Amino acid sequence: MKSVEKSNIYDKLPLIYEYLMKKIEYDVWARYLNSIVQNKIKKDVKVLELAAGNCTLAMNFTKYFPNIIATDLSKNMLKSVVQNKTPKVCCEMTQLPFKNKFGLIYSTFDSLNYLTSKKKLLNLFKEVNGVLDRKGVFTFDVSLEKNSINHSKVAERIGKFKNIKYKQSSKYNPQSKIHTNTFLIELPNGEIFKEIHKQKIFPFETYFEVIYKSGFTILECYKAFTYSQGNKDSERVQFILRKD
Repeated sequence: MKSVEKSNIYDKLPLIYEYLMKKIEYDVWARYLNSIVQNKIKKDVKVLELAAGNCTLAMNFTKYFPNIIATDLSKNMLKSVVQNKTPKVCCEMTQLPFKNKFGLIYSTFDSLNYLTSKKKLLNLFKEVNGVLDRKGVFTFDVSLEKNSINHSKVAERIGKFKNIKYKQSSKYNPQSKIHTNTFLIELPNGEIFKEIHKQKIFPFETYFEVIYKSGFTILECYKAFTYSQGNKDSERVQFILRKD
């Protein structure tokens, strides 16, 4: 039986990330983000993306806001798309190393769900507040419980990309509110790595509680990718905040 080595999250996953996300329409996503912020900020503002991954969304978003810096905790994710020339900084989203201010900060694809406690979530909002211009906008999406329940119905996903085999299993614990995605990644040389990704599925009301504590005003809370009001029964919601 082959041995399995534990890998840090987003260490080996970048090798297959492009394949996993092949159905994502990044241009449509960028257009939606622009539509929900364009009347709230100026076009020439400095923009910061949190948890930017391989920066494909940032590359599409430069069509609307050319002055973007992309950040992510994983160096492997940031350098996984060689042709992407977006300026990149490797850092924690809860420890932003910037002295300059930004007019728009955004995060996508449930990245805030990786913050697994209310304390970490509050730290994130305070950190963003500190590098955001007065009247600046912070927008992000988060996954809610309905989304986790639906995704857990498909327990396993198996595939192959560039001679790299993978198996993804998804499990949601309704007691702990932790959604776990486990990836087994087998490289062409036979090495096998396991990455375990844990996300906290906070109650809808928790976000309002923490946001108000951090000094933001909530401008909108939509069902993600729509302009309809989000609620606790939505699968994913999009928040738009303003720093007063």
